[in-house]
Amino acid sequence: MKMKDRGFAKHIILELWDAKNTNSASTIKHALHEACESGNLKLGRVFIHQFSPHGVSGMAVIAESHIAIHTWPEYDFAAVDIYSSSDVADIGRIAGVIKSAFAPCQVNQIELDRGTEKIR
Repeated sequence: MKMKDRGFAKHIILELWDAKNTNSASTIKHALHEACESGNLKLGRVFIHQFSPHGVSGMAVIAESHIAIHTWPEYDFAAVDIYSSSDVADIGRIAGVIKSAFAPCQVNQIELDRGTEKIR
């Protein structure tokens, strides 16, 4: 099997520091829906879990893989994974929607091409 030149998928990891809305399940749900729509992704289903006393995990299962958001409101922090094998996904728009939802003061972003080399 020949691999794609860019790998099988693009994986973006975001760390959002001094973020807003980190305890808002509705903000996370809306951000996941909007990110999929604006980023040309085929949304399957969104799952949200509100923790007690605080914190939210949300996941959008997409035809191309997933977007996951996990928050720690006590630290004003959100961790985000955007993983897509789509050739038409607009990863920049997807990340931008999520960043806008949380309005962080600092963003650490790592971009990986997944499946670029098979180690034997």
